[in-house]
Amino acid sequence: MSTETSRRELYWWCQLGGWMLYVLLNGFYVYLKGDFNGTFAFSLVFIFLFGIILTQFLRWVIIRFNILNLSLPKVIPTMLLLNIPLAMMMLLIQNGFDRIATGMETNMNYAALSLTVLNFLLVFLFWSLIYYLVHFIENYKKAEIEKFRWQAAIHETELNKLKSQLNPHFMFNAMNSIRALVAENPLRAKEAITQFSNLLRNTLQMGKYKFIPLSQELEVVKDYLAIEAVRLEERLKIEWNISPEAESCEVPPLMIQTLVENGIKHGIARLPEGGKLYIEANKIPEGLVLTIRNSGQYDAIKIPESGFGMRNSIERLQLLYNGKATFSIVNEDSKTVITKLFIPTSIVATNN
Repeated sequence: MSTETSRRELYWWCQLGGWMLYVLLNGFYVYLKGDFNGTFAFSLVFIFLFGIILTQFLRWVIIRFNILNLSLPKVIPTMLLLNIPLAMMMLLIQNGFDRIATGMETNMNYAALSLTVLNFLLVFLFWSLIYYLVHFIENYKKAEIEKFRWQAAIHETELNKLKSQLNPHFMFNAMNSIRALVAENPLRAKEAITQFSNLLRNTLQMGKYKFIPLSQELEVVKDYLAIEAVRLEERLKIEWNISPEAESCEVPPLMIQTLVENGIKHGIARLPEGGKLYIEANKIPEGLVLTIRNSGQYDAIKIPESGFGMRNSIERLQLLYNGKATFSIVNEDSKTVITKLFIPTSIVATNN
């Protein structure tokens, strides 16, 4: 039996059982007063049937107009406005039955009628409250499950990123470059080893955080570029343009480092003459704008999906910012690739 079928059966058991309990309690109360008779018994049957019909109609209206998705301050008056006509309709149905059953005009005692309407109104409001609470709890559970799924997906993406960052190819190139420095420039080799150690340590530690300041991310990028500069030497030229306001903005760990790494790996490193890497960051009212330009040409067909770190980067942005961050990579001209990243700072603040 499917979950949807089970929920439907449970709903109907609660619906039938709830109205049955209501009419039985009414009947028992009238019996204790000594006013119970056959006419009143039939009246209870009508209340049972039309109670189910009217609450089914109420349920249809709630679903049709997505009333449960409204905020609580809007749900309360909306439910009240919906239930008042139902209570009055139930009163008309009961009075109509009484007239048919007794063959007499109903005595228009407005105080008694008002109490009857209030009684039915409280019943419908109680039904609405239970219906709302059940769906609220269900939605809360779904939100929690979805939250756990997103967290698991984020952790998996981060793990994939760490694995790709610590790839043997990069480590092999870095160690070879440092080994070549040992004989010709021991001081620079010692500095490169320190930078390589910092890079590995930061890479392992970054997985613990969801966001870090841009200034901290740029330190990792600088260590990475320093190691690549040992290998590429004069073939790698770097230019920075980071606004002071942008440095305090928070970004996903290793996001920029990934884009820089792929810009070098698939762009500058493939050019015999090398090229230039330009990194810019600006703070705007809506968030942070990052721009990375590198020499080379981007070809989405020839470069595999893992190239330029697009897959991991796009997945992380979608997961962390609910689709409100943007990422693009295009050929700016025949010699330059431009990568742009927009991070909404307001979303970052809510996730911290």
